[in-house]
Amino acid sequence: MMKSIYIAGPLFNIADRSYLEHIADVLEEAGFKTFLPHRDVGIIQQLTREERARIFYNDLRALDQYDICVALLTGPDHDSGTSAELGYCYAKGKPCYGITDDTRWLNNFIWGLCNDGKNIVKHPEDLLEKLT
Repeated sequence: MMKSIYIAGPLFNIADRSYLEHIADVLEEAGFKTFLPHRDVGIIQQLTREERARIFYNDLRALDQYDICVALLTGPDHDSGTSAELGYCYAKGKPCYGITDDTRWLNNFIWGLCNDGKNIVKHPEDLLEKLT
């Protein structure tokens, strides 16, 4: 049975969200079930307590239910929410993977969460070899 994958990453702009959707497409075409927070729960539109709680607890439920975490790690610094999701999954004993072709740097702690860097790839398609 194929594993299910929680896809973490920054959601601040269309480019980030589009790349995350591309990652989901690649994994879904290979038969994986995916969870994308912005697609499956939504993005905070209003900073109300109720909306924040709804999104947080639905995302947390998905982190518990899904088998693997894949995180988009591009950018000058890793997104704090993405880093928290990776850390949560690692603490739960779930395999963590990262995607980045950014040559600026990779946080050493994130490197460790991703199996001492062995689970970090440059492209979404490269994940398939590691996940199957």
